[in-house]
Amino acid sequence: TADFYLALGLTVLQGYGLTEACAASNLNLPEDNRPWTVGPPLKGVEMKIAEDGEILFRGRSIMAGYYNLPEETKAAFTEDGWFKTGDIGELENGSLKITDRKKDLIVLSNGKNVAPQKIENLLKQSDYIQEAVVFGDGSHFCYALVIPDFAALGDRMKRDGVAFASDEALITLPQAEALIKAEVDRVNAGLADFEKVKRHTVLGRALSIDEGELTPSMKVKRKVVRERYDSALSSLVNSGS
Repeated sequence: TADFYLALGLTVLQGYGLTEACAASNLNLPEDNRPWTVGPPLKGVEMKIAEDGEILFRGRSIMAGYYNLPEETKAAFTEDGWFKTGDIGELENGSLKITDRKKDLIVLSNGKNVAPQKIENLLKQSDYIQEAVVFGDGSHFCYALVIPDFAALGDRMKRDGVAFASDEALITLPQAEALIKAEVDRVNAGLADFEKVKRHTVLGRALSIDEGELTPSMKVKRKVVRERYDSALSSLVNSGS
């Protein structure tokens, strides 16, 4: 989206903030605009990344606490006074990149923390993958549900001369399975070993709002998806292949 506006000559500056931080804490600068980040912290705002990847802030613009909610206030700050945003991020030359929400963080059985949205977004860059949901809590590896872009995948199969009768039949084609696996392998090549999607299964339909799997803003409801496809996901974990 940023590239689109920049190509039109319109400068769009990404920023980041929370109500608890008086709305703004980070902003890209016109002379140093990195739209894949939300920029450096504003003057007077201290920022650091905790060991688990959580973004922390401190400074005069940070709230003193939640009104008449001492327990919630205590939970919102570290012992040495840093505000806990609940977001996961990383720094790139002083600019902040937000990668996930802490509540969505996957904790593997070996103690490694994995930010699933980072992996999911990489998978969704494929022409043939519409949606991906990565899991792995308590397991020693990550695994995923993959929802194809049925139109793009179907067109590719037709170009390759492979016939199919439905979306459900499409995903069972060996050629389609190989293509999706190649896309997963391509993403895995750029990930740390503990982040790699070691196993995946392909769904025969898209996730939907009507089925309660997506929010109205099209965000995946992980708990609902996990429960609905528990059998398929359990098979991935317990498979010896």
